[in-house]
Amino acid sequence: MKTNSTQPSINFKSNNLFQDTSIDTPEGIKSIDNICKGDTVLAAFVKSAKGKIKLFWSTAKVSFSIDSNPISPKSKMVYISVYDEIKKDILCSLDQPVLLANGKYTIARRLIPGQELVNKNGKPIVILSTNIAPYHGGVHHISTNSTWNNNPDGHLLLSNGIVTGDYILQLYFDQIPNQLIEERF
Repeated sequence: MKTNSTQPSINFKSNNLFQDTSIDTPEGIKSIDNICKGDTVLAAFVKSAKGKIKLFWSTAKVSFSIDSNPISPKSKMVYISVYDEIKKDILCSLDQPVLLANGKYTIARRLIPGQELVNKNGKPIVILSTNIAPYHGGVHHISTNSTWNNNPDGHLLLSNGIVTGDYILQLYFDQIPNQLIEERF
């Protein structure tokens, strides 16, 4: 997740991209770089039935929260434009896990226009465009204290209004059962 950045090498019209990533907590929305170990966040559990998903939100404690040093100007990030009642731009790492509207998971670098991400209510959010471009700035990682059992439940956060994975899910993404992974076409 992006925090405290300098302007990226790609030019976006919306200034939403340059604001800190917001995370939903029981107390309201907080900037990711203001979330500390021991704080609480909202974490999702997913139920799928007949091609539709339903999200259940619970409180989870943050077990890990750290800023990285500014990453190299040669590093790449994914810039995603979506439409969820308004157009907004999102910045994340290449390996940022996301939940798709079909109930499967993928990572940000595999997203393509037309795919649908998910908002807090489990409703689809259409991807308008994706770009992989150089980025120089800091990033912040957080994870919940939910036990890792090869399942994303409890490791899903609401980041800038979109369901994304925490740092634990990013680290162990390859352990998710194959039937939950979106196949690349």
